[in-house]
Amino acid sequence: MTPEQKLSALFAAEAPPARDYVFQARMAEAIALRRAWMTVAALVPWAVAAIAILWALIPVVGPMSDSLGSALQPAAAMLAGAAVTTVAALWLARRFGRGIRTPFSAR
Repeated sequence: MTPEQKLSALFAAEAPPARDYVFQARMAEAIALRRAWMTVAALVPWAVAAIAILWALIPVVGPMSDSLGSALQPAAAMLAGAAVTTVAALWLARRFGRGIRTPFSAR
């Protein structure tokens, strides 16, 4: 018997290990939870810095708020209209676009 035949006979005799899907799901959940907490922990310093900067800008922005309010109303209306249009377009694409095949869709 050649060494290759011995090796293939050895590997053929061993059954592959059984997969424990419950264990894999719990481990994936634990890893995802840990990553989520690490992401939150990494964002805490940025949030503190943003709060400190906004707190420092209160004396500057306070007096300008009266004049900026009337100037920003048209821009806010346009942004709200764009947001509503975008949400409606996405909803319609998901609602009615299920049967449409594109060149990039899975076959």
